[in-house]
Amino acid sequence: MKKVFFLAIAITIGVFYACERETVEEKTEVESIEAIDVTDAEGKRYGRCFYLIEPGLKFQGRCYSTFPSICKMYKICIPDIIYDPCWFVPCWIDIFDPWIIYEKIDPREFISIKDKLELDIDPEEAVIPFALNERIAGLQVYNEEGILKGETFVIKENLVLDAEVSKELGLQGNVVKAGEYPVIINKESETFNVILAVEKGFER
Repeated sequence: MKKVFFLAIAITIGVFYACERETVEEKTEVESIEAIDVTDAEGKRYGRCFYLIEPGLKFQGRCYSTFPSICKMYKICIPDIIYDPCWFVPCWIDIFDPWIIYEKIDPREFISIKDKLELDIDPEEAVIPFALNERIAGLQVYNEEGILKGETFVIKENLVLDAEVSKELGLQGNVVKAGEYPVIINKESETFNVILAVEKGFER
């Protein structure tokens, strides 16, 4: 039953994702995240969320697929999976500079959330968000192609993370300023962990 549910979700996302990929919209910043939530009979969302990403560099409203970064993100929530991200990544570190965190943390501390929870998600597109503290967010990536540039992640325009997911993770904001951010790579778990500084926003 679980596999049937994820298969249905995957087909839906695949169709929507394929249609969206063909059109580049003119906007001044990274587009807001499309919500594809799982709800109960009363319309209340439950479970945990992750992102599906469309690789490419977003700059001046256009997507350049030959450059690494994120052009568009979609949110999807999985029911009946309640977990604490701190089981898999170090949390609540009293450091607020992504580059200092990059220097201080052992990459082996980043365990694959996807593998440990046995999530049936596409490693080519799925990105799982987490928080290291209230001002540092992370994105656990399972495929470096199309999004990363070695051990750095580059965005040319502000990236707005999903406000609801950010609040659930305990982040004090959801806006990531344009710039370069470090990537902590755990070769053993095959994870690429993008470390981001977030600022207040929650406007979306």
